[in-house]
Amino acid sequence: MSNRILVMGGTGMLGRPVVHYLTERGHTVRILTRNVEKTHNMFGDTVEIAEGSATNRDDIRAALVGSDAVHINLTPATEFAAMQQVIELANGQLERISYVSGTTLSEENRWFDRVDVKMRTEELLRNSGIQYVIFCPTWVMETLHNFINGNWAIVVQGNNPPTLHFFAAADFGRMVAASFDDDRGLGKRLYVYGPEAITLADAMERFAAACHPEARVMRWKLWQARLIAKLIRNESLAEVTELIAYLDVAGEHGDSSEANALYGAPAITLDEWFKMPKDSTAGWPH
Repeated sequence: MSNRILVMGGTGMLGRPVVHYLTERGHTVRILTRNVEKTHNMFGDTVEIAEGSATNRDDIRAALVGSDAVHINLTPATEFAAMQQVIELANGQLERISYVSGTTLSEENRWFDRVDVKMRTEELLRNSGIQYVIFCPTWVMETLHNFINGNWAIVVQGNNPPTLHFFAAADFGRMVAASFDDDRGLGKRLYVYGPEAITLADAMERFAAACHPEARVMRWKLWQARLIAKLIRNESLAEVTELIAYLDVAGEHGDSSEANALYGAPAITLDEWFKMPKDSTAGWPH
């Protein structure tokens, strides 16, 4: 059992519930963050806060002092560098590192930048000599909020949209936290899938109807979204089109049965998640 766990990415969509459930299980959690005020407002005095950047070597070194384990859940822009520095600075003190990867990693998909970053980050971890658990989640329900913009909800629909097993962030946080008290997951890649398969567009329709009935859902074809992104020079929309095009090819990989057997399957359905009250720490922000 780890005593102090350093969490990198603890204030994000998937990081918050991990922190919440780790502290609930009695672990001491330290969060490395650039925004101390935001982190304190989110968690109060239930966590230790280390001010700094996940890419700054000195900040990481200071945050690691007294830490027994690390959980890394960062963006593709920072995760490889952060993992590299954590491993280099560990000095034999870390019992384990857990890392949030993805479901679609394969050599065939390495042309997609995000996949290549995550595969290189996983390779670093596996070759580090430090005990590890790699979590490979699919799409989290909380991302549906990102598609709401006032009275509109815009969904980019690919040419061959796959079904996705949406999971709630709260279920993910519970599973990750449980892994720190159970060594059976060490050395494994664990796929996290929710209880039902549905396309992104259909999930968005249900979300809007239940939580944002004032919002009209617009389905843009991939070519339309690409054209609009180019015309209005919207980088965020352009990134979404790249991701949707990738999903057309990649879909979901892996088998979630091992993670479910070890740490309990995600049980929260979309309809149940729609009804959950706002909870910014456990991952239910309605």
